[in-house]
Amino acid sequence: MRRTRCTSGTTSTGRTRSTGRTNRKLRAAVTATVTATTAALLAGTVALAPGAAAVTPTQATTEYDCGNLLGLVNAQLTATQSGTDATITVELRSVNAPVAIQWNSITSTLVLNDINTGQPIVFMGTANPFLPAGDPIVLGPLLGTVEPGESLDVFRNELTFLMYGIRFDCEAITPLSPGPFQF
Repeated sequence: MRRTRCTSGTTSTGRTRSTGRTNRKLRAAVTATVTATTAALLAGTVALAPGAAAVTPTQATTEYDCGNLLGLVNAQLTATQSGTDATITVELRSVNAPVAIQWNSITSTLVLNDINTGQPIVFMGTANPFLPAGDPIVLGPLLGTVEPGESLDVFRNELTFLMYGIRFDCEAITPLSPGPFQF
């Protein structure tokens, strides 16, 4: 069947004829709409996403008085943060394991104070890596909850841990350096 061009924009078979120009305009309109919609959705996602929280500094040192059993102990604290969840790992650099210590066998509690409010913030858990004999004692990561803007320090606060069935009570005798932890 032979088609002829009609002035109404239809073919002799009754179908609407689309020109290349119409297709290009339609394609451009759809692309612009999809792009605008995608941009709006992404902007909304970014606006609703919680801010990336990062504790500073991530590492600090202090000294603990752990009484007659351990004496003065140098400790390095490493902090991480994800939203309001935070962890602190305590490495007691001057205390070495006399025998191997199994995974997650040391129960620990670390107390820090918010230097702005005086409120105690507790980090706790039964967590530690496997420690071969002779390695420094590592406590944690210990879990805690923080609020944006909190400034936490260990000075005059307690670190307690249960290892080998013995409870060790320590008190921080120096502030964190550098410190405090800013959440």
